[in-house]
Amino acid sequence: MKRDFICYVDMDGVMNLFESDKNARINMWTPGYFRTIPVRPGISDLLERINAESYVIGLSKVIKRIGVTKEKVFWMNENISPKAYSDIIYVPYDRSKSDFMYPNYPCMLIDDKEENLDECSKYGCHGILLSDTKTSKKYPNANTLEDIWFFYRSLIQTY
Repeated sequence: MKRDFICYVDMDGVMNLFESDKNARINMWTPGYFRTIPVRPGISDLLERINAESYVIGLSKVIKRIGVTKEKVFWMNENISPKAYSDIIYVPYDRSKSDFMYPNYPCMLIDDKEENLDECSKYGCHGILLSDTKTSKKYPNANTLEDIWFFYRSLIQTY
């Protein structure tokens, strides 16, 4: 039986290497772009370990361009094991991720944007920053995927 705990995981910049493309903010408007972003090595295995014990839910913002959600679904199917997540939630770009999280549920968010962690922490969600280009003074920084595993394990011991 799974624990009553959710691990929300951002897609762009966490599951994949969105930040590796210096022109990503421009290129993302090109049809098909989200199908081609390289996967973060080892992320599927990590999420599979977490999803075996708790619930992993992908939580990804989508820009207003036709086909983006389909591209992200394709990318997930090609790069992330179906055993690595329980669900995926696609959030309109102009909305807060916290609006789409299950209320009053013990959880954590792995994200590459501190503002998403800020918003979710207002509702009791624990955040960890995983970014190849940024660090946080407010939240734990994941320098490796094992840092995420240890953060997750420390949290679930309190629930």
